[in-house]
Amino acid sequence: MNIRGMDKRYLPLLVTVGLFIVMFAIGSAEYNGFFSLQVFLNLLIDNAFLLITAVGMTFVILSGGIDLSVGSVIALTTMISASLVQNHHWSPWLVIPLVLAIGSLFGWCMGSLIQYFKLQPFIVTLAGMFLARGLCYVISIESITIDNEWYQYVSQTKVYLFGKSYISISVIIALAVVAA
Repeated sequence: MNIRGMDKRYLPLLVTVGLFIVMFAIGSAEYNGFFSLQVFLNLLIDNAFLLITAVGMTFVILSGGIDLSVGSVIALTTMISASLVQNHHWSPWLVIPLVLAIGSLFGWCMGSLIQYFKLQPFIVTLAGMFLARGLCYVISIESITIDNEWYQYVSQTKVYLFGKSYISISVIIALAVVAA
């Protein structure tokens, strides 16, 4: 079980951290200004939604399941949100809880099919993935740009940490989800 006194369960984590450090060092050597706190924080800013998704997927994987539909359900709820806010002028205060409920309902339906009808999670979530992708195309085949003032304010708000370094509100939400 031990590799030179280390539990081998931690090997993937150590390799990931090691690769990150090597890639960050190479980037710092190749590009001026790359070795800065803000560049590191930009990784969090740009990938906060993936961090939230990873928390949910961790529970699925730890319980022995699989969910192929996650990305498509995110796309579907995003398309619904964009369509309602931009095209139908709904308030974001109504849309955000609605799309959270829709995504949860979508997952609950697939989970119910898996649990009560003893269907294979791979097949159910694959079908859910195609259903969500198809529904996105029903809403629009083009991307929908949101120019809502509230969305712009939230996306452009900077929370300063150390001098000029900052994070966005999405990072705070993602870190709160990880902490919870």
